[in-house]
Amino acid sequence: MNKNQFDTIEKAEAFLLSIPKFGNVGRSAANFSLDRMISFCELMGNPQNSVPMIHVAGTNGKGTTCQMLASVYQEAGYKTGLYTSPHLIDVRERFKVNGEWIDDEHLLEFFQEFGKEAIELKLTFFELTTAIAFWYFNKQKVDLAIIETGLGGRLDATNVIDPLVSVITSIGYDHTDILGDTLEEIAAEKAGIIKLNRPVVLGRLEPEAQSVIESIASAKNSEVYHSQKLNPEFKDGHFVLHPADNSIYINAKGRKKIDAVNTAMAWMVVGLTQSTFPVPDEAFVDGIEKMDQRFGNHAHFSRIHPKKSWYFDGAHNVESTRELVKELKSMASVENWTAVLSFMDDKLNQEIADIWNEFPNIMVFEQEGDRAASIKKMNSYFPSSKAINSDKATQLFTSDDNKTELVIFSGSFYFYKTVRNWMGTEAYENT
Repeated sequence: MNKNQFDTIEKAEAFLLSIPKFGNVGRSAANFSLDRMISFCELMGNPQNSVPMIHVAGTNGKGTTCQMLASVYQEAGYKTGLYTSPHLIDVRERFKVNGEWIDDEHLLEFFQEFGKEAIELKLTFFELTTAIAFWYFNKQKVDLAIIETGLGGRLDATNVIDPLVSVITSIGYDHTDILGDTLEEIAAEKAGIIKLNRPVVLGRLEPEAQSVIESIASAKNSEVYHSQKLNPEFKDGHFVLHPADNSIYINAKGRKKIDAVNTAMAWMVVGLTQSTFPVPDEAFVDGIEKMDQRFGNHAHFSRIHPKKSWYFDGAHNVESTRELVKELKSMASVENWTAVLSFMDDKLNQEIADIWNEFPNIMVFEQEGDRAASIKKMNSYFPSSKAINSDKATQLFTSDDNKTELVIFSGSFYFYKTVRNWMGTEAYENT
């Protein structure tokens, strides 16, 4: 292989997308060692060491928290990098600077400079995209970068950085085949992002998970900050935080109630970096409220149609599904909702099915890929559900005759692009 292999952006992107992704094939697409990542970063000149970073891990809420932080720092005037996964529409959306995706010119430049070495080292898809993020943020001379882990923490490809602050949003039962069967084991893996003498901010955690994280933090002389001390709450359409003797009110339109906790974590992170990156309270509030304007493509209770009350949420484990359904019930009774569900095979279990089976109107859709749950399996968990294919869904969700007022699409982040395609150009013009 030589550098001429990447003489066009089409060839570079084709190579990148040809690498097996965890979302499609699961565990076989991952590499649970940092050796290759460390070697490749050294080859690039360790760009991750040239940019101040904030590192965010957690079972649920980490993507939203990352977007909140990126929006707040951007609002305060800082050139801000944001690396998140998975991508929903286009691989370029994983790499953002001030809300803008990486352009073709820079993506091609990376492959022309380091593509040959990436092939030789046999980087996984996530390792390679993480390396691109580090290189790009350094190239763009960002003031600060927000980095979301992919899976776990301790052996995650992102865990070669020394962040200003680490954040652990939540601990729940997800990827148990990789991270462990107990909350304590999963917490220990997530806590692997805690660095020596660097503070860590925690979200809402079960006592057994919190205890493990506090123990690991103590061993690393990392001070622990609990977002729950801000008593975050949802009140009259606002998130309310209670720092010291003050109260901070933030418009929560379009957000789930659980995002009050994510907002509290963001507040604490901003406080911990205040000496280096000052952020006025007003910029914090405006940054949270402008988040959806800056990051329109997201799968966290996103309104997916401009004219109808149709929502998408990527909830794919028990905790996130339970929070989502609680939110839906607060809006209307389950009889008024149509739930359109699609799962990865390893994510569908009886506990998740029991939560959704409260809804009398359920449709199921089988995605492409080796990890996708089959119609047969979904029907076994949802016996009264109706199976749909893309043709039927497109006809149903673009028809002016469709009287369905409330629809929730859920079960998998990877379902997002398919749903947007069903909506046609209207959905794309909306975000």
